[in-house]
Amino acid sequence: ITATSRSDVNIVLTVNARTKQVLMISTPRDYYVPLSISNGVPDKLTHAGIYGVDVSMQTLEALYDTDIEFFGRVNFTSMTSVVDALGGLDVESDLEFDTGWESGAEIHVNEGMNHFDGISALAFCRERQALPDGDNGRGVHQQAVITAIIKKMMSPAMLRGASDIIESVSDGVDTNFTSSQIQSLIKTQLRTNAKWNIYSVAADGTG
Repeated sequence: ITATSRSDVNIVLTVNARTKQVLMISTPRDYYVPLSISNGVPDKLTHAGIYGVDVSMQTLEALYDTDIEFFGRVNFTSMTSVVDALGGLDVESDLEFDTGWESGAEIHVNEGMNHFDGISALAFCRERQALPDGDNGRGVHQQAVITAIIKKMMSPAMLRGASDIIESVSDGVDTNFTSSQIQSLIKTQLRTNAKWNIYSVAADGTG
C-alpha cells in the first residue's frame, strides 16, 4: 500500500463537525487537470499518484481551491478487507446491472439496497462497462460504498469495537491520521451519538 501508483479513485471528503455534514466530491481519474508539478500543463488526474500522495493532494487542492489536511489510501485488497472486517455492507445502488469478470467478480446488483461482502463491494465499485455513464457512474457507486461504511461505523456497537477493526486492516491502509486523532474522533462520536448527513457530488467537465 505504501508503493506509489496511479490514483484511480480520487475523492475529496469534507467533514463539518459543527453541522454534522459530510460532503464527498468525486473527480474521475481521466479528467485532464494541471498537476501540481506540471507547471500548468494538464494531465490525467490519475497520473498524479505516480509522484506520490502529496502530489495528488496538492493537485486537488489547486483544483478546488481548498486545503486538504488528511489522506487515506487503500488498494483493492485492503478495500475488501475493510468491508469484511465490518461484517459486510448494505449499499444502495441507483441501477440494476451485472458486473463483468474484469471487475473482479461477476455479480448481480439490484436497484435499491444490496448486501455486499468485500469481493462484491469491490466489484460494485470497479464495474463501468455495464453503466450508461461509464466512469462517472462508477464514481457514484464508489461514493455509495463509502457512505455505507460511514453509516455502519456510526453505530455505538461498531465504534466500541473500532480499535480491533482498525488493527485488523491497518496493514492495508495508508493514512496520516495519528492513532490519538482517530481515538479522539471515536470517543467524540460515542459521547454525542450525533446523526450525520452525507452528500455526494461529482466534478463536471467538457470533452
